[in-house]
Amino acid sequence: MKRLFTILAFVSFLGFSGFAKAPVAKGNTHCCLGNYVVDKAIEQVYVDGKALRTFIVTYENSDLTVRIGVDRSNKKSTKYVVISDDLEIMYQCTDNRYFGVKRLTRDYLDDGFSTSDLSLDRQQYYHQKVITQLPKSEIDYVRLISVFFPKLVKDYEKVFAVR
Repeated sequence: MKRLFTILAFVSFLGFSGFAKAPVAKGNTHCCLGNYVVDKAIEQVYVDGKALRTFIVTYENSDLTVRIGVDRSNKKSTKYVVISDDLEIMYQCTDNRYFGVKRLTRDYLDDGFSTSDLSLDRQQYYHQKVITQLPKSEIDYVRLISVFFPKLVKDYEKVFAVR
């Protein structure tokens, strides 16, 4: 009987440990926000009624959470719709060559997303027009967004860093 309970305890431990998910990515922002963690989102971003593959980014020194929806509906480019409480914008990878920030297009405006000029740091926006020209994976692009996106918000150090 003891042996049976030991086996059941071991099997249940293995079963529950399978539910613990590791983050998709993590790294350092090299700014006041500290480290970031990227996880798959439970709540997805919807565009034109279609669910996009969605990630959630959280930051060590902030209550900021950012949702990133990956839109692969266009064959020539992949669009990363980035949504936070302060700013909604898009990063785009065209022909797997150029990756950079872009204002949201009409497709996304129809779904209620918009880029606010009031909270957008124009200098950072133009600085991020082309972040890289080297082909990377989807997760690498999400990592780049995790580092670069907060800097698009005016006075991001004051707005986001709270801890």
